[in-house]
Order: sequence, then C-alpha cells, then structure tokens
Amino acid sequence: MAWNGDENSYLEFIDRHSLTFDNLDDTVAVIFNDYDIPSQPAWVFLDQDGIIETRLGGMSKDVLEEILANL
Repeated sequence: MAWNGDENSYLEFIDRHSLTFDNLDDTVAVIFNDYDIPSQPAWVFLDQDGIIETRLGGMSKDVLEEILANL
C-alpha cells in the first residue's frame, strides 16, 4: 500500500521493484489514518467476524500463510 508520496512516486516504486502483487494506492493516507498505522510495512487483517488486527514490520511467507489460514 502506497503512502507518504504522490501517485507518480507510488507507480514508479512498483515498476522499479517489479512488484507483482496487488498494491493499494493510499497516497492520501486514508487507510493509514483510519487504522492508525504509523509506518510501513504494515498489515491489516479483517476476519470473518469483522475483527481487525494490525501488524507492523516485515512478515515471512509462512507467518502470513498461517495468519490467513486462521482468518
């Protein structure tokens, strides 16, 4: 999710790093403000009951898969 920049910087970052996963343009910081995210990288998970969990920092593929399996 892009934040702390303009749309062109966001798109250039995706291109420069050849990112193939979905990216969310939050260059106006709506999501960062709504979920009180102070920095990147950050993760926001929403489970089937509508419970929101926010995690800061990097995450391994194994940890991510475990979290997703438990949502």
